[in-house]
Formats: sequence, structure tokens, C-alpha cells
Amino acid sequence: MKKWFACLAVAGLLFSAGVGVSHAESWYALDTDQYGRTGYIDNDSVDKNDARATLRLKIVDPNGDHSIYTMTFNRADKTIQLIDVTTYNQQGYMIGSETLANTKVQIQEGSNLDHVYHLIW
Repeated sequence: MKKWFACLAVAGLLFSAGVGVSHAESWYALDTDQYGRTGYIDNDSVDKNDARATLRLKIVDPNGDHSIYTMTFNRADKTIQLIDVTTYNQQGYMIGSETLANTKVQIQEGSNLDHVYHLIW
């Protein structure tokens, strides 16, 4: 009986520390490119107005590795500002993370980013 109470106490401690908290994500599937990579937009992360939109974009490689980018789309000059990227292996373990400050990319007509741009506006 003491072991049972000890397990409950540890479980309560872990959940009160936030270990059991998960963040729901609503991924919207995009097309697969010629390299077999599939993109997804996290609908729950989209913060948009008439001029800008910030969102998370997940790119899944054919081998199951995936990267999640945080980026801001600028409507007026049709660019994106990359903010950060986190990469995970097939099992979902983080294998890298990087801040991409000052990485601005022009959106090319007909590209995958152009498709996302037109989904936003």
C-alpha cells in the first residue's frame, strides 16, 4: 500500500511540475514536393493581420525526420523572415535547434512558399 501512495505522490508531483502538459496542434497538410517532402501548417500557431502572418511550418522528409520552422510572412514585399527551426528524428527526439535571426527570403512565384502565401491571403 505504501508503494501505491508513493507512486501517486510522484505522479502528482510530475504533473504539477508540468511534465504531463501537452500542446495541441492542428496540422494542415500541404502538397508533397518532387523530393518527397511534405509540408504542414500548424493552424493553431497562425497569427495574422492584413500585413503580416506568423506561423509554424513542418517539413517531413521521406525518411521520417522533420523540421519545424517559425516564420513571418510579409504581405507587402512578399518575403518571409525565418525566426527559428527545430529538427527531430524519426522517433520524435529533437536533434537540433537554431535561431535564424535576420534570415529574410524572397518568395518566388510558383514555389511552395508562394502556395503558403496564397493560403494565408
